[in-house]
Amino acid sequence: MEDMGASMAHVRPIPSRIRIGVTGHRTLDDPTALQALVKKAIDAEVEGLLPELSRQKIERARRADRIANPFSVLSPLAEGADRVVARAVLEYPGARLDVVLPLAHEDYLEDFATEASRKEFEELLGRCDKPVFLRARRIAEESRDAGGRAEMRKEAYAKAGRYVVDHCDVLVAVWDGEPSSERGGTAEIVQYALEVNRPIIRVWGDLFEVLNRDQIQASYQCT
Repeated sequence: MEDMGASMAHVRPIPSRIRIGVTGHRTLDDPTALQALVKKAIDAEVEGLLPELSRQKIERARRADRIANPFSVLSPLAEGADRVVARAVLEYPGARLDVVLPLAHEDYLEDFATEASRKEFEELLGRCDKPVFLRARRIAEESRDAGGRAEMRKEAYAKAGRYVVDHCDVLVAVWDGEPSSERGGTAEIVQYALEVNRPIIRVWGDLFEVLNRDQIQASYQCT
């Protein structure tokens, strides 16, 4: 299991891959249309949100006829946005799927509503060489209290959301713009990404926007 002690929230290396993270809602009206919109947003915005040195590196790769910094996508693979964005990124040449799971495998499967959903999860998980498990033990082994177990699950999801933000270069947020109704919800993760100055592309409906373009550009000018 990967060491979780060192946060990468403030580390800005020139990436050999452009790491796209995801946060978002589980219930989506039209996942297929959203997947196409996510690709449009990535094409339009991601490169411009990277530091100048990274953009120069990408341009040198293009001139050498190489894949210009292939994408990786970091996703917990929950239903909805996590899988839609993962599939969108995996359509790019050389793309890689990295997975972080908030719960032990058996506990996580309990959160998926149907057998089809569980099969989709297993199929995507199989495309990741080394998933990161933030919890090695099952929650039932640590608490017999139903309320305590519920709180542990919420905290696990919040930790997974923060992990995604800490380990990505750009966050795609499939978000309706409304406040979160529970711990670890999309709005809470977006707020955390704002606090650590991570570029955020919000995708919803048929539109996308960069939430913190001015903040990101100002931070690059100061470094």
